[in-house]
Parts: sequence; structure tokens; C-alpha cells
Amino acid sequence: MLKIGLRSVLAHRLRFVLCTVAVVLGIAFVGGAMVFTDTLSTALKKQYAGSTADITITPVDPVEARTGPPATLAAAVVGQVAAVPGVADADAQLLVSDVQIRKPDGTPIDTYGLPTYGAGWPHAVRTSPFRLIDGKQPWGTAELGLDESTASKAGYGIGDQVRIVTATRPVTATLTAITTPAQAGPAAGAPLVTFDPATAQLVLLGKPGWTSIAVALKPGADTEQVRAAIAKTVGDTFKVRTAAQVEADGETALDTTFGGFSSILLMFAGLALFVGAFLIVNTFAMQVAQRSRELAMLRAIGASRGQVTGSVLAEALVIGLIGSTLGLLLGIGVAAGITFAYEGLGAAIPSAGLQISPATIIACYVLGALLTVAAAYPAARRAGRLPPMAALRDGAMIPERSLLLRLLGGAFLLLMALVLYLIGDYASGMPGAVLIGLASAMALLGIVLTSPLVSRYVVRGLMAPFGRKAPVTLGRRNAERNPRRTSATASALMISVALISGLVVIGSSAKASIDANVAAAIGTSDLVVSSSDPDTFSPQVADRIRAVGGIAGVHQVRQQDGKVGDLPVKVTGVGDGTLDGPITVALDSGSFDGLASGQAVVPRTMARSLHVSVGQSISLVTTSGKHSLTVAGILAPNRQLNAVVISLATYEKVGGAPADSLLYVDVADGTSTAQASTAILEGLKDYPSIQVRDQQAYAAQARGPVDAVTTVIGMLLALAILIAILGIVNTLALGVVERTREIGLLRAIGMDRPQLRRMLRVESIAVTLLGALLGLAVGVLTAAAIQGVLVDDGLSELDIPVLQLVGAVLVSGVIGVLAAVWPSRRAARLNVLQAIATE
Repeated sequence: MLKIGLRSVLAHRLRFVLCTVAVVLGIAFVGGAMVFTDTLSTALKKQYAGSTADITITPVDPVEARTGPPATLAAAVVGQVAAVPGVADADAQLLVSDVQIRKPDGTPIDTYGLPTYGAGWPHAVRTSPFRLIDGKQPWGTAELGLDESTASKAGYGIGDQVRIVTATRPVTATLTAITTPAQAGPAAGAPLVTFDPATAQLVLLGKPGWTSIAVALKPGADTEQVRAAIAKTVGDTFKVRTAAQVEADGETALDTTFGGFSSILLMFAGLALFVGAFLIVNTFAMQVAQRSRELAMLRAIGASRGQVTGSVLAEALVIGLIGSTLGLLLGIGVAAGITFAYEGLGAAIPSAGLQISPATIIACYVLGALLTVAAAYPAARRAGRLPPMAALRDGAMIPERSLLLRLLGGAFLLLMALVLYLIGDYASGMPGAVLIGLASAMALLGIVLTSPLVSRYVVRGLMAPFGRKAPVTLGRRNAERNPRRTSATASALMISVALISGLVVIGSSAKASIDANVAAAIGTSDLVVSSSDPDTFSPQVADRIRAVGGIAGVHQVRQQDGKVGDLPVKVTGVGDGTLDGPITVALDSGSFDGLASGQAVVPRTMARSLHVSVGQSISLVTTSGKHSLTVAGILAPNRQLNAVVISLATYEKVGGAPADSLLYVDVADGTSTAQASTAILEGLKDYPSIQVRDQQAYAAQARGPVDAVTTVIGMLLALAILIAILGIVNTLALGVVERTREIGLLRAIGMDRPQLRRMLRVESIAVTLLGALLGLAVGVLTAAAIQGVLVDDGLSELDIPVLQLVGAVLVSGVIGVLAAVWPSRRAARLNVLQAIATE
């Protein structure tokens, strides 16, 4: 039977190609995602292949902050560590990110996603994370060092003036040192600026402090014993790790990072495979129906039910294996192309070559083969039920099962979707949005199961405007003839359109919410000052702006990460008068009067999560430790201040860095915002990362990430649309084969070729519009429900872009026309006499 399955594949090349393409596209996504993430992850793990220090000591960050200044330790800890038996040298080191290096022309260097680090020059060569290869150690604020790769790309040499910008100040200094990574660490391969230790603290942190201590052991000292002794000496506020532990932690962090990235790509790969399954199901259902007499003949000459079923499954397995092979090769090619392009940009990361792991190969083959065999199984099982006597009859048909169980299953899923939706609506917030998303997925599956019941009537209604001419009527009836096939073909497109329309509505609502929130929050301010990279800047910027003519007021806002209990929060410090107009806010209860005395104002969502009210205390954890704050007020939802709000004085007391995040600028009467903006930028030439925007430009900048995310996701979802289109083409093409004799008879009684092509176009449009409209309804309703539960989480406005959605329906109609081009041309070229004679 395997040989029969192989011969069937070779005999039906069209069916084979269309099925294989669906598998190839899905598996290529899986293989490409796994190969690329494995390659990049393995390359970056070379940074942690060893450590220049035998033991590394870092302060425990109580916030686990990803942004803002790092946790630091005092110089006194270095002396404690140096006194531990077995320690030969303890070197305090400083390494921070959020540094920007400028090219000689003033533009920032390209880092291609890698952070730029600033470091203090180490005291001990043995534990240094970098080595001097040219020049001399920098000294004072007038000298600095650069890594060899950055200096080469930017065109700097010893003696050149280099401009950098840190979170505390801009610096222009003479390049005196060229360095290279010593062995390992987070900065290996990344751009690196170095200063002498005292200058590094001043320029990079704005205050004394170190980020780690590198320990070198005496010969013969037991690493674990010394580590335990150091840990006992410094206490549990510090993390004491051996070189092996530093390596393991670095690899774990990379696995987490790339695991999340890979999971996103694999999610879209799963979608592509899921949509492709509809194509495979339809294809095998049609080809089994077309081969009914052939399969019955096998039964008549002695093949058992299992053997007939096995022959069809063997055919599916061959398609799955070939599709998996081609998909894996395509995925490897895509990953190689991305890696080559990344390295071509000059990203200085270790090269590891393409990593094609056994897990990737196994996953691709298992997924491809299982998907194809599982999708073909219903048709294969029906083929096995053909009675042998059917071989003696013309037009033998496989008996269809009742739709009752399918409809009951679909109805149950729709009922469960409704229950989940009601629970999600009651829960509100992100948990509610997740439940509504699950409800939407259940609803889609429920519609897939129940759509054969309604597809006939929906198609009839959709085609009514096209008139009652013979080609239209025949095309409509072809779509109505087999509701299972029509609904399965439309379902693939429905799922894709539901996802895309939901994304469009949520993206449009997010941008409308941003516009509304920014307009409400900025209030009376004319200009907003921020920084692109680093995202914080020196308080000197505010002082300089105040000195510019035509400026009526400057209001400072600072931000850092924190925790209240187990809840991650933003901590925002505001200057006097900032909440009196420059930022427009509303309070549910309490007042702002307590800010001056060290109290805090918290947002409504946080107050609900923590069950706190005005007058109660919260325990705020920052990088400097725990701080008790009394709640002075509860904020109504506000995108600009979705944080614990305190005064600037309190902000400094809880360990906030002396660096601003935003400035709200009031322009004096008689001065235009354009004049003020030009004057401010003129006075801040040595702060090239500073950006000055009016309200409209600031809102547009805030919408940027939403546009980027929706664009990327839309491109990924386009793959599912492509597979759905292939499904329509496949159904029409195989339908032409199935109805060869019928088409010959239509031509014989007078239907010309244009009418035949029109008939197939009508059928294609009917299927396309059915899927598009069902998907549109589910997508829009789901997006509206998600927006409703996220009102207090920033998604305050519902915006349904009607023109875009109508355009999507029209595009679907065009897709239907285009999908019918090749099958209709194939049908029109059939020889009439041969078609009539076809059995």
C-alpha cells in the first residue's frame, strides 16, 4: 500500500504541490525561528565562556530593574572582601549602560541593538574585563578610552576628540586608550567607553558607587570555600558567584531572552500550520471523493479497510516528509540570510556559525509529518469505508457522516466562549483580556464546526447583489453544493482575517487612546523635552532651558523602577507646580497636598490591586532599599502618570538618580513654539540626543511603537493569508478536476469560455467573502471587548477604522477574483469532447 501511496503522489502532481507548499511555509517558519535564535544565542553565549575574575560580587537589586541606574555598592565593602582569607586581590569595578557615543560628524554610532557601556578603569590587570592595546590609561574628565571595534567604525584614533552623552552630562574628551575585551562579560563585543575610576563614578553615575567587585584568589585557595566566606562576610544583600556561576547565569539570561523571541515566532508558525491544515483537509477530502471508484476497486480486489486507509495516509506522510525537508531547508536559508545581514551591519558579536540542532530537525519533521497525516486522517478513514461493490457503479460516492455531532460540538464551544467572555468582562484588566482572547479562539473553532449549517444561506445572501444570470447562479450553487468544503475553505481565511481585523482595531484604539491621553495629560505645556538614547539626561538641561529667552516655566519629571510588594511599579518624581497644569490629572480621592511632606499618590489600578486607600501606607522598594510612604491620593487613569507619584525631594530620598526623564516647557506669551524649540536646541548643541516636540509631535512619537508592532505582526499574519489563498486556489483547481464532465456538458450546451471563467470567479468570491465577513465580525467584536476591559490600563478609546475594514473586505473580493484566475483558465482550456467522455 505504501507503493500505491507513492504512485498516487506522482500521479497527482498538482495536488501534491499545493499541499506541500502549505507544509513548507509553516515548517520554514518553525525551522527559521529555531535556527536563528539558536545561532544568535550560541554566539552571544561565547561572552560567558569564562570570567576574568575567580569570584564576582554584585549588589542584589531589590527591584530587578531593567531600566534606570544599576544597583551599586560602597567602597567599604571592598575592604571587607579583601580581608577574607584566600583573597589575593579585590578590585572594585563600575559598568553601566545607557551611554551614547557620537561620530566625528555628531551623529550617534550604530550599535545594531547592542547596548553601549561605560566603565571605570580597573585597578588590577588580572581581573580586568578589557585590555589596553594602544595608548595609555585615561585620566580625568578630559580623557577617555574606546574599544577597538567602535573606534575603527567611527574613524577615531589616539588624540582625537570624542563626544559622548551619559545620563548625567555630555562629555568631550581626548581619546588616549584603545581597548579590547579580555575574555567575557556582558560588555564583550559591545561598544565600551572607559574613564579612570573616580571620573567614571562622576560621569556615569553622578555619585560614588561601584557595580561589582572582581576577586582574584591566592594560589591553592578553594574557590567554593572562599566564596562561602565572602558571602558570610558581606551578607545577603550581595550576590557572590564563582566564574562558573557567572557563566551559567549569563547563559540562563540569554536563554530567557531568546526563548521569548523564539516563542513569538513559533506562535506565528503554529498559526501558519493551523491554517495550512485546512488546505490539507480539503485537498484530501476532495481527492478521496474523486478517487472513490479507484479506492473501491482496491477493496474489490482484496484490500482491507485498513490497507485503503493506510494508502491515503502513506500519501499524506510522503507529502509531510517532503514538505518538512523543503521547509527546513528554506528555514535554514532564511536564518542564514538574517545572520549574514546582521554580521554585514558590523555587529561585533562572536561568530558561532549556523546552529542546526537535532532538536530543530526533529521538531520540523515531527510537526510536518504529524500535521499532514492528522489532517488527512478523516478523508483516509472515509476512504476505508467504501464498499467493494461501489467499484461496479458509476459515480460512486463516499457516504458523508451526519453533521449532528459536529454541530453539537460547535454549539458547545460557542456556549463556552460566551461564558469565558462574561467572566473576562467581569474580571477586567489584563486577566480579562486574556480570557476574552481565549473566548475568541473558542468562538472561531465553534464557527468552523457550525459553519456548514449556515454557509449555504450566507452564500446565497452574499451573491444576491450579483444578479441571476446563469454563470452567477451556477457559481453560487457550486459553493452551496458542498457546505463542508465551502466552510473549510472559508474557515482558513476567516481565522486570518479575524486576527488581522482584531489587530487593526486594537492598534487604532491604542493610537486614539495615546492621542487622548497625551492631550489630556500634557495640559498647558507647549513643548515636551526628552532624550532618545540614553533616555534620561542631566538636570543641567532644565537649567539651560530656563535661561533661554521666551520660556515661562520648566517642569522636571524623573522616573525609576520600583516594587510595592510583588507588584512592579514605576516611581515618578515631579517638581513643584507640575501637577497644576503642565500635567493634567484627576483624583478619585485625596489630594496632592501631601506630596510636599513626603507622601505619595498612586494610580487607581494599583490601589485596587494592593487594597490601599488614602491615609494608608505602602512599602516602596527601590534600588536603595525599602521606604514607607503614606498614600495622599488615588489617581484616575492617566497614561503619563501610571506610577507612584512623589515629589523630587522624596524621589532623591528613595534613591532616585539625579537625572530627568521628561521636561514640560511653558512658552511665554509672544513667543511661538517653533521659535522656542529652535532656541532650546541651539542652547543644547552638546546634548545631541535631546528631542524637543510640541504636543502633536510628542503624541506621534508615542504612537511609534504601536505602529511598529502592528506592522511586524501584520507582516507575519500575511503568511496565514497567503496559505488561505492557496486553499481557495486548491479547492477551485481540484473542483475543476472533480467536475470535468460537468464542465464539458456546460460547454456542449452553449456556455462559452468567458461565462465559464465568470462562474468560477463567482464561486471563489462567494467563499472569500464568507470567510472575510465571518472573520471581520469575530475580530472586531473581540477587539472591542478587549478594549472595554482595558479602559483603566491605558486603552481608553475605542476606534474602529471603518474605511480600513471595508477596504479589507474589498481586498478579500479581489483576492477571490485572483484566486480563480488559474483554475478558471485551466477549466476554459478543457477539450469539450474529452471532458464529456471523462468518467
